[in-house]
Amino acid sequence: MVVRKFSIKQVVRKTGLEESEIRFYETAFKEFLTFTALDPKHREFNEDQIDVLIRIKDLIKKRGFSPQEVKKELKRVLKKGKRGGRPYSTRPSSYARVIAVTSGKGGVGKTTFVVNLAIALSQRGKRVAIFDADLGLANVHILLGVKPRFNLCHLIQDGFGLEDVIATGPLGIQILSGGQGVRELANLREEERRALLRELDKLERNVEYLIVDTGAGISENVLRFATFADEIVVVTTPNIAATADAYSIVKILLSMEPKSKIGLVANEVGSMYHSKNVFNRINTAAQRYLGYSLGDLGYILTDEYVKAANQMRKPLLVSYPAAPSSRCINEITDTILHDKVFVNQRKESSFQDLMGALRRTMAGAAV
Repeated sequence: MVVRKFSIKQVVRKTGLEESEIRFYETAFKEFLTFTALDPKHREFNEDQIDVLIRIKDLIKKRGFSPQEVKKELKRVLKKGKRGGRPYSTRPSSYARVIAVTSGKGGVGKTTFVVNLAIALSQRGKRVAIFDADLGLANVHILLGVKPRFNLCHLIQDGFGLEDVIATGPLGIQILSGGQGVRELANLREEERRALLRELDKLERNVEYLIVDTGAGISENVLRFATFADEIVVVTTPNIAATADAYSIVKILLSMEPKSKIGLVANEVGSMYHSKNVFNRINTAAQRYLGYSLGDLGYILTDEYVKAANQMRKPLLVSYPAAPSSRCINEITDTILHDKVFVNQRKESSFQDLMGALRRTMAGAAV
């Protein structure tokens, strides 16, 4: 079998790293990155080494790990693989499936969907947490009828631990609130975001599903939290501005993370045929101009029960489980749970083939 080799310039394009960052990673993580040609003018990289570089980048830039934490995590995963645990091509069971829910435009029912998706998953026996990442305008706890004593402000600024700021909602759903009206959280500094992602990593190990309710729009925090996830759900409505904004955020997310798995939910539609029109409008543009096909996750019918449940501060699926909109959300949940429909098999940050790449690289180092 021919082993492909890549120059440093090719690696820069493939990883999105600066050459100086790649050189730093070579030094800092040399036990995971072994090179056969030590002459800097002729040094070449193989596919496994590029794979490991991308994963190290994700741990540092998306999860906020320090170099020491990266080494610890890589060694832990490698050791687990050597003991004959799960297959190398699958995601370690210690991590939750992370689903980000976002929208290009506000007011499309994103948070209502997040809350009821969490309820639907919990009703199916899943351990679920919601991270309300709509920083500064967090309201997940309101729709769940919960009054958390603490929020992200206490975690980031006051040194509280994750266990101190987690609130428990209906069906045992864990809630990490962004803090309503806390303006400074809407623009986190890099070191604060790193601290937050480290705490999120702890949360991700304690549940099966972590749903991230991002803010609307294309701010840095919205995009960072969305690309951190395994899969992304974009919520929109038939409104022309909402569909245009939904396409825009899909375009930006794919430019940031080409291997994103993105699905669409059409909210406040009159019928299935109405929803198909909304989906086709956005998906056709994505296929034509981005070369990407969106996942059609389903639709939510317009009915009076949604507004009534929100006013009661009780989730729709709890208040009105037989409502038409409730049935729609349950169907969407079944689609998301289908392991052959909406599971990202390509995303580097989900650790799906990290252990295999590490094993091959380490085996090469031992030769």
